[in-house]
Amino acid sequence: MTKSMRNEAMARRDEVVAMAMKRKEGYLGARVPKELRDRIMQRAEVLGVPVSILIRNILEESFKGDESEVLPQPVLSTGGAAGARSMDRFDSVLGWGCVVLNKPALCMGCGVDLLAGEEATLGFGAARPVMLCHVCKAAI
Repeated sequence: MTKSMRNEAMARRDEVVAMAMKRKEGYLGARVPKELRDRIMQRAEVLGVPVSILIRNILEESFKGDESEVLPQPVLSTGGAAGARSMDRFDSVLGWGCVVLNKPALCMGCGVDLLAGEEATLGFGAARPVMLCHVCKAAI
C-alpha cells in the first residue's frame, strides 16, 4: 500500500468517525473467534451489506421487545437440580420437533447462530416458538 493510498484510507476513516459522532452513535468493538468473524463476513457478503450494518441490525433485533426474552440464560447442565431448573425455562413448551431451518435463527439456549438448511429442535406450544441447537436440546 502506498503512502498516498494509506493517507486516503485514513482520511475516509476520519470522515466516517466524524459522521458517526454527529449522529451521536458510539463505537462498540468486540473480539470474536475467527470462525464467527468469517461467518459474519460471509453472511454480510451474501446479503450485500457492510459488516457493521449487519452487526448493528442483529444487535437491534436482539434487544427489541421484552428484556426477559432478550438474554436467555445458557443451558449448561445435564442433570440434577440444575438440570431441572434448565427444563423449567421451557415449561411452556408443549412438545419438541426436529426441523430444517428455512432461514437463520438463534439458539435460545446458548445463542449460537443456526443457519438456513441446518437441523434444529423446535419447541412449540409456547407463546413464542423456542429454537434450540442439538447440544442445548440434549442438555435439558
